[in-house]
Amino acid sequence: MYRLTLVLAAVLAAAYAYPNQSRIVNGQTAAAGQFPYQAQLKIQLPQGRALCGGSLISNQWVLTAGHCVEQASSFEVTLGAVDLDGTDDGRVVVTATEFIRHEKYNPLFATNDVAVIKLPQPVDFSEQIKPIALPSGKDSYNEFEAVVSGWGLQKNGGTVAPKLQYATLKVISNSQCSKTYNPLVIKKTTICAQGGNKESPCNGDSGGPLVLEKDQVLIGVVSFGHISGCERGLPGAFARVTEFSDWIRKKTGL
Repeated sequence: MYRLTLVLAAVLAAAYAYPNQSRIVNGQTAAAGQFPYQAQLKIQLPQGRALCGGSLISNQWVLTAGHCVEQASSFEVTLGAVDLDGTDDGRVVVTATEFIRHEKYNPLFATNDVAVIKLPQPVDFSEQIKPIALPSGKDSYNEFEAVVSGWGLQKNGGTVAPKLQYATLKVISNSQCSKTYNPLVIKKTTICAQGGNKESPCNGDSGGPLVLEKDQVLIGVVSFGHISGCERGLPGAFARVTEFSDWIRKKTGL
């Protein structure tokens, strides 16, 4: 899924996305029900399958990254899980084929990197499956702490995490983020966050949630990271959900 990052890096020498997979580097293992909004997406592509994350935002819609639906024909969507694979933890697994990507998605600059996937039927909520709230207003969230989660790579060139990982990051300003990335890729629709101990999303975490630790509100969608790798602790870049709330509500009817 981070094919687009390779193009972006080659052109701008700036960003490294997590197109094929991503995991939380230096994260912790989640407990059952800790992230009931977390979705796991196994994506059917012409060349095989890829892994992304997503956020359950209603009983029939999942929000993910725009690059995660590139060339996709179907999605195996797993909700309520901690283990990457398994059947005995209260998970729900469905196959979805309907999705909407932002009309102005641009893979070269990783802009408008959001999409919504429609589940084939509404899911029942439980202690392990619940939607996450969308934000209201236009708060920048600078200096707020937020949690990122996913099954992505645990180190550069490693394997995906067998259990859901998470890490607490601090939101930084876009001007500060632009010191790490080419300013052309850090737009007002981008939000950046950084870990204090080199925590970072990585390949496979793409499309996953960045959620305010205190208020449990979805503020970001994992979009891209630095070309130099996940383990350096550099800021991760996310689609800023406040900039897409109206689009999400219009497309989903929420």
